[in-house]
This record gives sequence, C-alpha cells and structure tokens, in this order.
Amino acid sequence: DFQPNEKYPDIGLLSSIAKALGMTPPNWMLEAPLNTFLLIVVMVWIQTGFAMVVLAAAMKNVPDEIVEAAMLDGASNWRRFVRITVPMIRSTIVVVLTTTAIGTLKVFDIVRTMTGGNFQTNVIANEMYSQSFRQMDYGHGSALAMLLFLGVVPIIIYNVRQLRLERTER
Repeated sequence: DFQPNEKYPDIGLLSSIAKALGMTPPNWMLEAPLNTFLLIVVMVWIQTGFAMVVLAAAMKNVPDEIVEAAMLDGASNWRRFVRITVPMIRSTIVVVLTTTAIGTLKVFDIVRTMTGGNFQTNVIANEMYSQSFRQMDYGHGSALAMLLFLGVVPIIIYNVRQLRLERTER
C-alpha cells in the first residue's frame, strides 16, 4: 500500500513556496479534495501536450486562401476562428476529445503512483486492479472492467459516427 513519506512530508516545489511564505505546507496527497484536484491537474497537464500538438498540426492544414478571403471580407480573428478554423478541424477536435476522454476514464498510472488509490482517490481502473490482483476476486475485477468498457464504447461509437459523417460530407 501507498505510504506517505513521514520523514520528509513537505518536499517539493509547492511545499517550498508555502514554507518561503511562512505557511505550513499541507500534506498535498493526503487531504481530500485537494488530492483529487491535484490528480486532475496532473492529468490535464499530461493530456495538454498531446492535444496541443495534434490541434496545432490540424490548424496548419487550414488553407491560407480561405483565411485570407475571410480577412478581405472583414471577419475578425474570433469570427475566422469560429467560422473557418473550428469547422475545418472538427474531426481532429473529436479525435482529441475522444482520446482524452478514454484516457481519463481508464486513468490508472497517475492515481497508482501518486496515492495508490488511497485517501479518497480511488478510480475504476485502480479498483479493478485491486480486486483482480490483490484480493484475487476475479469476478468483481472483471465486472469493473466491463463497466469501464461500457463507459468507453459510447465515446468510440460517437467518434466513428463523426468520422463517417465527415467522409460523406467530402
């Protein structure tokens, strides 16, 4: 099981900043809901790089002629983005959102590494692992795996429909 570092409870950048400001740093990973918020921040940080690279590549593929025509027509930056860029990269947005949603649903490594699923931070994937491999309750672990699968299937179906819709529009 995950055990907090009792010898050095206040290591890290945030703890150092809190100490420099004369505050007592909290036990970041032990206190709910702070620990859940920090796990969300880590997940967003991890997903941001992927989303930025994929969306930036998609935006580079928007034809300059269309953007320039909109500029000549007097469209503002916001209107060009909303009316031209977003519709042209819609399928990429769907893929990024789908990948992020699936990654979030099956998050295991971050929770396992940072809290071990303790301190009110347990998620379905972590509980599935615990039931199957720690408590040897394969039936319960399999049932949780099916719940996770059923959570991912609608997202995949939506993604496939959007991609088919885009192909028929071309």
